[in-house]
Amino acid sequence: MFLRRSIFIKLLSWFFLNLIFLGLILILFFQVQFYVSPDSFLRLHAEKETASLRQLIRHELTRVPRSQWDELLTRYGQAFAVELSLLTPAGHKLAGTIENLPASVSIKLKSWSPWGPHSQRGRWRQGREGRRGSGTFDSRHLQEAPPRPPERRIFRARSQNPTRYWLGLPVPILNPEGRGFVPAILLASTDSLFASALYPNPLPWIVAALLIVLFSLLWWWPMVRHITRPLREMNRVTEEIAQGHLKIQLDEKRIDEIGCLGRSINHMTQRLDGFITGQKRFLSDVAHELCAPLARLRMGLAVLEKSINVEQQRDFTDVEEEADKIAELVDEVLAFSRAELRPEAVTLVPTSVVVVVERIMVREKWSKGRFKLEIEPDLQVLANAELLIRALVNLLHNALRHSDPDVVIEVSAIRRGPEAILEVRDHGPGVPEAELERIFEPFYRLELDRHRKSGGSGLGLAIVKTCIEACHGQVRAHNLTPSGLSVTLVLPAV
Repeated sequence: MFLRRSIFIKLLSWFFLNLIFLGLILILFFQVQFYVSPDSFLRLHAEKETASLRQLIRHELTRVPRSQWDELLTRYGQAFAVELSLLTPAGHKLAGTIENLPASVSIKLKSWSPWGPHSQRGRWRQGREGRRGSGTFDSRHLQEAPPRPPERRIFRARSQNPTRYWLGLPVPILNPEGRGFVPAILLASTDSLFASALYPNPLPWIVAALLIVLFSLLWWWPMVRHITRPLREMNRVTEEIAQGHLKIQLDEKRIDEIGCLGRSINHMTQRLDGFITGQKRFLSDVAHELCAPLARLRMGLAVLEKSINVEQQRDFTDVEEEADKIAELVDEVLAFSRAELRPEAVTLVPTSVVVVVERIMVREKWSKGRFKLEIEPDLQVLANAELLIRALVNLLHNALRHSDPDVVIEVSAIRRGPEAILEVRDHGPGVPEAELERIFEPFYRLELDRHRKSGGSGLGLAIVKTCIEACHGQVRAHNLTPSGLSVTLVLPAV
């Protein structure tokens, strides 16, 4: 049962079926030749045509006087779409329409000896004037019966400037002087292989090859699509999973290897979703459990501060700072656990970017002189206002932490088609290129940031990413030249 459902067996079976159908097509193609006329384009060779022309010319030349040979060759040349001439084995013209024989063809023709070693030695004599067409028969080489021409000895050549194709056929003709037969060469010439039936026609092979390729494409297209379409869907789903969307599922109806892979991906996604949900719940529970003892600790420190002397004040301040850091970490963990919301559970409304930025400045008590704001006044995004504020606050805190106090943080917001592009640029040291994809992971910090003053908890940018994705947006970061980091928020514009 598994073998019948295996992709390997499917491909192998499809391949052999393809071979069988191609074999049937070839058999049909060859069988068709027996039912078409001799001048049909489906004929694969020209042997019958050349043999027919040789027999017709030899028969006609024995019936008409030599004075009519030119007219005879002209008539047959028009019928077969070629130029015809009759030559001696030595290459001397006897009759026909070919006036000038190219030197390359003449040399090759003289070296071609279809009648044996004596074909070039005087079976024809040239006249005293030495002109073409003045040759006479040499009675010393006459034969009472026509010599049998070598059927498979056919002269073929190609000349250049202009390009022409030449075909020579050995033809025994009757001696016009009254006795015996002598050998001759019937020479045909044309400027196109497709124009005459005497030359092998490659068109049928081209047509057959194109039909085979077309049939193979049509035959294999459903199978290839049957395999590649679910693979493309799996690639899309795995990209979504890599972005943290773990609620997506693949179709599990297939019963072959691809279906098994889809079920494995779904199972893996469910396990990952369970692990991440458990991690979030654990962080949230731990943060909530730490809130009560941390509140009692800070209350105790406030009471203890009233009873300590001046010498103990420095140590007390260090302890109080550590308690504040613990409280800050707990607050960030709680914020992260609350930000991990499903996008479908978040209510998105048109939100003015200018209003959001002004609320942040007032709440955080930041001076606008520290920021360079370039925001379109009427720009609105489709988002949850609280999540957008939380993302921008964490992003601006991160920019301030990694910038010098006298450096201005640049904040811009523009509309670009159906999207709104919010960008925060600082001029700090930036981030190594290899780490840009990881700075949005929870609890991830660069190695140089693991100290009290500049290092955070590693949750700030993770909260930014979670809040923006909950608003159906995207977050990306890149380094600036010569230094600095740019973080871009992409949200749907209204």
